[in-house]
Amino acid sequence: MKVNLDKKTYPINVVEKNYSKNVLSTAPMHFLPEIRQQLEERYNVTYAFRSSSKKIAKLLKNINILIVDPGANYLVDSSLLSNAENLEIIVSPSTGSDHVDLDYCRKNNISFDCLRGKEAIISNIHASAEFSFSLLLAMVRHMIPSTYAAEKGYWREIEDNFRGIEIAESTIGLIGYGRIGKKMARYSKAFGAKVFAYDPYVTVEKNSGIHQTSSLNDLLEKSDIVCLHVHLDEETFNMFDEEQFLKMKKGSYFLNTSRGGLANEDAMLRSLNSGHIAGAAVDVISGEQGDNFYNHKVISYARDNSNLIVSPHIAGLTSHSQGKAAQFAVDTVVNYYGKNL
Repeated sequence: MKVNLDKKTYPINVVEKNYSKNVLSTAPMHFLPEIRQQLEERYNVTYAFRSSSKKIAKLLKNINILIVDPGANYLVDSSLLSNAENLEIIVSPSTGSDHVDLDYCRKNNISFDCLRGKEAIISNIHASAEFSFSLLLAMVRHMIPSTYAAEKGYWREIEDNFRGIEIAESTIGLIGYGRIGKKMARYSKAFGAKVFAYDPYVTVEKNSGIHQTSSLNDLLEKSDIVCLHVHLDEETFNMFDEEQFLKMKKGSYFLNTSRGGLANEDAMLRSLNSGHIAGAAVDVISGEQGDNFYNHKVISYARDNSNLIVSPHIAGLTSHSQGKAAQFAVDTVVNYYGKNL
């Protein structure tokens, strides 16, 4: 399979019109001219998508507004933010906030906002849920290793390696019944699956056809496919550990497109290696702010084993979803200062 792996470079671009407030956007906006125009009509704007943290630190000195890239390979932590003497607001066009040091923001009176809880907006953002279900299908039908085999000249003579399961004959367990969990439930039902959901903070709608479980163990014991759709915080870090993997049905599947810190990766790899679970697919890994991904334990395992699929955190990567998220970021900034600033 020939894939273009050329890394694009994005020069720092400054648009200055002598406004009173300065914006630094590290978020991807190079393909969103209408949204960039909205910023440039109100503020002095510096675009620094994919710039290094060292360059960002230098740019922050006179910045009032920071629109961050959730996919950057660095954290927006105190070591970076300490360079921002005039920073007033940070906006992340994402539902997650673990890439931003919120304690530092609180202590230094820096306002922070993200998409979490903005139901009117995120209910119309479908990319992550669509990708999650696509990855689920790829996992249970062995789409990635089978296409690789075909490229190597193999055909039906190795079909036993790729015999999967049907969604219509499966029970899918959703851990987390928020925005993505609800969409996953709808997609799963459309395919004919029986769907269980576990979320202690949500009551599943009556007559929805979704079976709500009162305990996580109950869901794990019943599910052929377990999908993790939970926000990462101190309470949920490593919530899916050795015990949870062992509670899963033998021969079941595991999907995580939320955050790498939710699941103990060593426990997942042991369950895969032992054959206790038949397969796993993840769009997230631990240490995503690093740079040595080739040697990451999850990626190394996937390279040598066909029962694990890893994608590079691209669930939300569509022009539609990123455009809506970027519009939220601009609207948040405009509303923070007032439309006529």
